[in-house]
Amino acid sequence: MPALDILEQISRIRTRAQLFIIDELARRGIEDVVPSHGAVLAHLYHNRGPVPVTALVVALKRPKSTITKTTDSLESGGYLSKRSNPGDGRSYLVDLTPRGRECYGVFTEISERLEDRLLKGLSQEDRQTFSRLLCALEENLE
Repeated sequence: MPALDILEQISRIRTRAQLFIIDELARRGIEDVVPSHGAVLAHLYHNRGPVPVTALVVALKRPKSTITKTTDSLESGGYLSKRSNPGDGRSYLVDLTPRGRECYGVFTEISERLEDRLLKGLSQEDRQTFSRLLCALEENLE
């Protein structure tokens, strides 16, 4: 399969996954969170405490402008808060609000449903091979 066909297929899968997430969120009455918010929320859920914006940029391998836009949107929705970083006056710390923490179960359930649907019919060996190949593709572009 030519590389452009592979990229096109990856793009279609990503689009369908995003639509699945949007539909699942809407069914639960959450319309101010979009799939692009997921990486920031997941990072905050796993780190359980205030995180510098710069740490999000490094961990998520996204431009600072993207992280800033995402955190601004999540802050306006009441999912996270920002405050000045006492260790670096030029940066901010972000942390989940009570509303953000309350949504953890919903976001986890949607993620599990998406993963089940995406990987349905694949053996454990196929899943491991697929994961290894995706990592190799990503490394090739770094």
